[in-house]
Amino acid sequence: MNDLEQFYSDLKRVIYIFKFKDKNLAESWISQLNINLKAEYIESCLTAAIFELSVTDIETFNWVLEHLSDWQTYANLLQQVTKFILQKLIKRGFIPGQDFSYTFEGKILIYENARKVIMSDVSESDNLLIRKILLIPSEIHS
Repeated sequence: MNDLEQFYSDLKRVIYIFKFKDKNLAESWISQLNINLKAEYIESCLTAAIFELSVTDIETFNWVLEHLSDWQTYANLLQQVTKFILQKLIKRGFIPGQDFSYTFEGKILIYENARKVIMSDVSESDNLLIRKILLIPSEIHS
């Protein structure tokens, strides 16, 4: 089996395991992977699985984000999404501290006009991840 076929096989397997929505099972499987595979490979596979689930199985996607949020892979993914959002906001002319700010919880507090710009041209899977990071002032008080 070539590298691409192996990756696809591992990707299908992790998605299959995530669909059981059993944290212990998922952690056990990842522990087994850690015995034979490099951490970068495993992180790539987990990240691909999260993106795949965001398109094919929203319920499992949300379960993964809710129950496996303490995994380093998830934290790395959210850091990348956060960096992307901050860069996009600055590139579009929004001003830190005025139009948006970064909270100590790792979220971005953003006003509605800036949120609309950020969300205007993103894929559905990016939309789901971005919503995990953004805080809108009106949502905080409700």
